[in-house]
Amino acid sequence: MYVAPAMPRRLAKAEWERFLRARRVAVLGTASADGPPTLTPIWYLYRDGRILMRTGKESVKARNIARDPRASVCVQDERAPYASVTVYGKASIEPAREDLGAEIAKHYLGAVGAIGYLRAAREAIEQSEEITLVITPERVLTQDFSPETPWFGKVWLALKRVLSPQL
Repeated sequence: MYVAPAMPRRLAKAEWERFLRARRVAVLGTASADGPPTLTPIWYLYRDGRILMRTGKESVKARNIARDPRASVCVQDERAPYASVTVYGKASIEPAREDLGAEIAKHYLGAVGAIGYLRAAREAIEQSEEITLVITPERVLTQDFSPETPWFGKVWLALKRVLSPQL
C-alpha cells in the first residue's frame, strides 16, 4: 500500500489559475449570522484574477456577504490523484452582469446544454433579483498529490476510469 508524503506539491500561480479556469464546481464558504460557516456548492468563472458567481439577491450567501465580506472558495479535482485550490478573500456584491449567466452555463454545459438550462433557470431557479458575487483573492492555498503517486498507482487510476466501480 502506498502512503503519500505529508506535504503535497504546491501549484505555481499560473498552474492554480489554469486549475480555476477549468470546469469544476466550487464550494463557497461564507460566515453565517450566528457564527458557523455556510458552505454552498456553486458554479463560477475565474476572470481577470477574480472569481465570479451569480445568485439571487435574497439568497443566504448574498445576505452573509452583505453582512461580512470574508469568503473562501474551495475548488477540487475529485479524481485521484487529488488536487485543490482554496482561495481566501473579500467578496463584494455587484449588479447582475448581463451575460454572466449564459457564460457560466456554457462553461459548464456547452452551448446546447446552456440554452436549455437558461430557459429552465428563468422559470424554476431564479426566484429573486440576480446579483454577481465577486471574490478577490487575498491568500491562495494549493495541494497537488499527483507527483507522489507512483507509476503503478497512476496506471490503476487510469483503469478505474473505464472499469466497473465494483473493482
